[in-house]
Amino acid sequence: MVKVSLIGVGNAASAYVQAVNILRKGGTVLGVDKRLGDPREIEIVSAIDIDKRKVSLPLKDAIFAPPNVVEKYTSVDEEIIVKRGITVEPIEGKYAEIIEESEDKPVDIEEEFKKNKAEVILCLIPSGMSKTTMYYARAAANAHASFINATPAPVTSEMKEVFESRGLLLFGDDLLSQMGGTILHTELIDVLKRRGVNVKRSFQVDISGTAEANLTLDDKIKEIKKNIKSSFISQSDDSIEVTAGTSDYVNFLKDRRVSYMVIEGEYAFNVPVRIDISLKTYDGPNAASPLINLTLIALKLRQLGYKGVPDPICSHYFKSPPRKKVADVYQYMNSLSVNQEDNKRRLSI
Repeated sequence: MVKVSLIGVGNAASAYVQAVNILRKGGTVLGVDKRLGDPREIEIVSAIDIDKRKVSLPLKDAIFAPPNVVEKYTSVDEEIIVKRGITVEPIEGKYAEIIEESEDKPVDIEEEFKKNKAEVILCLIPSGMSKTTMYYARAAANAHASFINATPAPVTSEMKEVFESRGLLLFGDDLLSQMGGTILHTELIDVLKRRGVNVKRSFQVDISGTAEANLTLDDKIKEIKKNIKSSFISQSDDSIEVTAGTSDYVNFLKDRRVSYMVIEGEYAFNVPVRIDISLKTYDGPNAASPLINLTLIALKLRQLGYKGVPDPICSHYFKSPPRKKVADVYQYMNSLSVNQEDNKRRLSI
């Protein structure tokens, strides 16, 4: 079994918990790679949030409490009580409009991880709370747990040595959706470039009804997210003018996200080409299988004795990895297993 603690009981957590329950009952969640491990080995042992509408509720109820908008796809068994977390940044501005801060006393985060013997910490708190994210990362390291950072906070670059020195794994930053606008946009540009098209400029705007989309209207958070998305889409080609980011919050869309993409370039005799795409997805489910796979990878790598920040894994699952290193995830994991067996054989000779 792998014991998991959730930091933030928002839409991504709701999708993750529901996915765990579907898989536990023998169901299917498309995109979960069972070659990486058995998802039925995932056990959620604790959950932390700061919103009074979730704190003190059983997790099975908290994942459907406002401002969450993810649909109910299955019944959930988790009876664990959501504990009151800590915030380093003040809850003000957009945060204060969306979050109803609990007046309960925060729990001792490090002690909470230790008490529940958490092995993997999933950080799913809102964007823009970098200091709070760093606090949870340090608490995870002190509690000897690996850390998966779904937020844009630069944890992998700032905390890599801490986790590596303690024999722990660190994954991040800014989770990449299974089937979102960013990955589709990136792959389209790659296809065009491989076909000899001179891609000159591109833009992407996203509209959604989630709390995260609402928070992104804050100028500071919008700029952070825009820079990360634009950088990921353009990759190492600075000649392409790319702008991407969330442009608006529409309440009635709830968990739905609408992405508009435009790509402009030239081909053959410098004739123009323009691609216009509208993509409609659901935010919560987009996080489910990547988070399940990352949990299984964390368990497998710990069993193999690996530590630190695995670049190929971070490059595949995150928008802002510390170092871009493209690789097939399963082949990479399989090569690690083979290498470990070779090392064992050499040591036994």
